[in-house]
Amino acid sequence: MKRLKFSAIGKIAAFAVALGLQVTGAALADSGSVTVHVGTGDWAEANIKAYVEPFERATGIKVVPIKGWSTYAELKLWQDSNNVEVDVMYMPPSDTVAANKQGWLQKIDYSIYPKEQIDNIKPAAKPPFGVGALYYSIALSYFKDKFTGGQAPQSWADLWDVAKYPGKRTMYSGHIGVGVWEIALLADGVDPKDLYPIDFDRAIASLNKIRPHITKWWEDGSDNQQLFADRFVDVGAAFNGRIGNLQKKGMPLTIEWNQALLFADYWVIPKGAKNAENAQKFIQFITQPEPQATFASSIPYGPTNEGAYAFLDEKVAKQLPSHSSLISKQVLFNPNWYAQKDSKGKTNLEKGVALWNEWILQ
Repeated sequence: MKRLKFSAIGKIAAFAVALGLQVTGAALADSGSVTVHVGTGDWAEANIKAYVEPFERATGIKVVPIKGWSTYAELKLWQDSNNVEVDVMYMPPSDTVAANKQGWLQKIDYSIYPKEQIDNIKPAAKPPFGVGALYYSIALSYFKDKFTGGQAPQSWADLWDVAKYPGKRTMYSGHIGVGVWEIALLADGVDPKDLYPIDFDRAIASLNKIRPHITKWWEDGSDNQQLFADRFVDVGAAFNGRIGNLQKKGMPLTIEWNQALLFADYWVIPKGAKNAENAQKFIQFITQPEPQATFASSIPYGPTNEGAYAFLDEKVAKQLPSHSSLISKQVLFNPNWYAQKDSKGKTNLEKGVALWNEWILQ
């Protein structure tokens, strides 16, 4: 877009109109900054392109992007020390629910959202304490030139079947306490509707079977992507968006949507954020349909605002985990179960982290 020479407020308004984005008068009159966690690798670049740069142009508010991941432990440290270092955090669903129960998150000011935007955001993606950032899946992925002749894995049980489907394997780590248990139970034959409550003992027994065959347990999306980019592994669990970006580069990879775990992550504002008002404006801006469509075009994760699909090429849309044609094939992650506490006040999430740390060190 060519830069236009107007007065400061006129320029901001012009950009907003040109982008088709809704910015209130209060936003136009404001300035200052907002500090945002944007993740790493391709994910960070997609956030900067789709959200950070357009928001700065449209509002005049400076965004300080922090390349890193938001964590529950970090948020707890900030709350305990009364020194919050980031205004907008990106958090997985289990951490978001648990943090809200601790009273560490500010309520989202939905009064600044136009009615059309509110109506188009999926109900599960607009709780009082956060706004859905995207839908993503941890799916079985493999090199199709490795598995030929109709012998391609189609389920987590197939990933566990090392005799029928030989090859170097990778799996999602349980370092944050979720995901790995669901995959292990699905591989062991548990019906998706019976996943919760998680049977940790059965999951560990299942993991014991596959453990000797795992080349690497990955934790970060960039690491996950690099394992496949370098062909260090042939098959395994992967973030759909990371595999999607490798497919764009011509790598012969397949995403198997059957039994993929579907998650919705959230943008949240920690209690005590130094620029909370600008944080509210930032989240409202980036959960409009056009920015979400730009993000999904950069890295194939699904929008939480249904209106975004009107701005997406159909070929791109059909590769997104929240597309209607893929939803029914997947297993919906349940963050509320992980936030439940036992009689001693320990959450299922905390139990999951502790069990993983104990198991992986054995």
